[in-house]
Amino acid sequence: MGGIEIDLKEYRDLLGALTRRHIRVMGVENAARSLVGPHLPPVVTGGRTVSAAALAEPEASEAPAAAGSPPQAAPAKPEPVEPLIIDGNLRSGQSIMHPEGDVTVVGRVASGAEIVAGGSVHVYGALQGRVIAGISGAANARIFCKEAHAELLCIGGVYMTAETMNPAFEGRAIEARLVGEELKLRTLD
Repeated sequence: MGGIEIDLKEYRDLLGALTRRHIRVMGVENAARSLVGPHLPPVVTGGRTVSAAALAEPEASEAPAAAGSPPQAAPAKPEPVEPLIIDGNLRSGQSIMHPEGDVTVVGRVASGAEIVAGGSVHVYGALQGRVIAGISGAANARIFCKEAHAELLCIGGVYMTAETMNPAFEGRAIEARLVGEELKLRTLD
């Protein structure tokens, strides 16, 4: 979506035209904020793990303070994010977005439903829809489900569709995790 100037109505029309041609959009990259929301494809980024050293701000000794400027206050400790817990099933067409934390579904996720989470996703039932975890950059995010029939599993921009999933995992309790640049599955039963 990067470099494309399109408003929300044109975007919805485009998605409708693709749907009529039986093309399902599983996610988009580089979408403008105005094109992100419920009932729209989730944003998938090509983000990769970055070391803490690369993200660190320069030390006070490295960046000289401007003369006469007040000292900087220590950054506030971020508030812990509450996990989102859904008691019940997600029906086709429903979309759950919790960009900062974990999502737990005590029920099944039907085909056509989607979950987008900043952290890990736990499904205590059949997972038939789409799950995108780790959108906040959490490289250690995982996806757990009791019965795997997923349309899409995605962690940190690395994804696997139903067509590319090993049939040995079909219908089994699984864990999906990112190992390097690859999405790995393992059975839990």
